[in-house]
Amino acid sequence: MLFYHLKGFRFQVSSFRFQAVYFDPASPTREVIEKAAQVIRQGGIVLHPSDTIYGLGCDPFNERALQRLFAMKGRSEHKGVLLLLADLSWIKSISANIPEVFYELAEAFWPGPVTFLLEGGSELSPLIRGEDDKVGLRWPDRPFLQLWMKAIPGPVISTSANRSGQPPPEMVQDLKRLFYHQVDLFLESGEINQDVQPSTVVDLTTNPPRIVREGQAAEQVRRFLNQAGRS
Repeated sequence: MLFYHLKGFRFQVSSFRFQAVYFDPASPTREVIEKAAQVIRQGGIVLHPSDTIYGLGCDPFNERALQRLFAMKGRSEHKGVLLLLADLSWIKSISANIPEVFYELAEAFWPGPVTFLLEGGSELSPLIRGEDDKVGLRWPDRPFLQLWMKAIPGPVISTSANRSGQPPPEMVQDLKRLFYHQVDLFLESGEINQDVQPSTVVDLTTNPPRIVREGQAAEQVRRFLNQAGRS
């Protein structure tokens, strides 16, 4: 039996029966989508392909699932985590302060490989907001991720599938060694693409907005901000 520890609490993994599924994320079946959505709805953790590397996902509004995810990764409680969205309908329940430039950038770059940092809403867990009280948001363009969130329905936490402070695994067999049977569902889609850049991260809590990590679409974002007089 596996147990996890966080803030002095000792708790065992969920009662889900572990499942592993091989699928095509560009054309996922309805069965795979519903299985992944059900695990999230019931408080489980899914190891899944993201639009960059493999990620670990859970319900952002389930504190127990969040604690288990942080313990699994060995992640500091002071570091926030990313939220994936399938549309903009959840924004006002996630962020306490949404600048107009967010909507301009979202229209230009979402869905896509750009992450925006906003002020986190007070209803979000401190584990999501981190010590900076910010929340990272991305609307991915991968069909599986969009269909998954619509089936839940709602956003999901997605954090890289690695031990905190360690580089992401380079091969699926390494992922399995780290997390197999610790997650509730492993959605496998083939080997990890080492050539994929991470998303560009733009901090919208500052004025003007600031690119804090350059990745995919960084030059397009910079050009957009310059032309809009936002930099």
